[in-house]
Amino acid sequence: MANCSVPDKAMETAVSILLSLEFGMGITNNAIALWIFFFRLKIWKPHVMYLLNLMIADILLNICLPLRLIFFVTQMAWDFKDTLCRVVLFVLSLSQAVSIAFLTAVAVERYIRVVHPHNNLSFLTTKTVKVIASLVWLLAMGLTVEILFSPQHQNTKCRSFSLHGETNFRTIGHDVIFFLKLLIPFSLILFCTTGIIKKLRKSRNGMKKQPGLQKAKLLLITVVVVFGVCFLPSMLGRMLTYILQSSENCAAFHVAVHVTDVTVCWSYLNSAIDPIVYCFSSPTFQHSYRKFIHSIRLKRNEAEPQSLDISKDSET
Repeated sequence: MANCSVPDKAMETAVSILLSLEFGMGITNNAIALWIFFFRLKIWKPHVMYLLNLMIADILLNICLPLRLIFFVTQMAWDFKDTLCRVVLFVLSLSQAVSIAFLTAVAVERYIRVVHPHNNLSFLTTKTVKVIASLVWLLAMGLTVEILFSPQHQNTKCRSFSLHGETNFRTIGHDVIFFLKLLIPFSLILFCTTGIIKKLRKSRNGMKKQPGLQKAKLLLITVVVVFGVCFLPSMLGRMLTYILQSSENCAAFHVAVHVTDVTVCWSYLNSAIDPIVYCFSSPTFQHSYRKFIHSIRLKRNEAEPQSLDISKDSET
């Protein structure tokens, strides 16, 4: 079925535009976030540590986007070495696994602090959070490191998924990990969101007496939206490809492959819009982003040439 996947100019152009936008937005948003983390934040709470690691993962992903852009601009021909292909795919997979893990960590941390405020997990020290963050990175590396030792079997293609129908322990394991790393975190995030909403409804004057509940609800809903918009389409695309791999309908498989290519690149959008989560999790981020945008507007207005006052000139 791999021969059914022929180049599609419209798809390649659309993905190239998408990757360009993701790279531009990601670099800009994460540069601002980096400045806020190191020059504006004074108190480093556990959720801030999670957000910092989320930002590091997003920056790593952004670094790889230009090479993915070149791949699609050159009609999906990988002109670099196979080793570089494996490194790029590894970094992309690692950064997304880490992003998913820390988005989940932010949701779980806020759920515990709001719904179970007296639980010991609500009083984690910065040192403990650093250990947890290190373990997340190590676990993510362990789940994705096999990409570094799996040479591409599609000649000039450098895809993050296989078009071949062979089934072995490695391919099955890779597929299982791909789906589990999306389904388990998303289920946890939904559970935390539902728990906070239920507690908010039980509280008679939750909006007035417990504003923390409302803020937590908005944060978790934001995480759900970011997760759902960015990652779930890629899972559906992969499922469609796997289903049609054994089909004899070449046209249908051709469409499924292109859908998967688009949704995989679409999933990189999380590196550009994760700063929205930062804003809902910390007032410092909201204030800093507003101040940054306001300063840009002021500079733009100052740079614009002053209009000539014709009435005064005519009087002289």
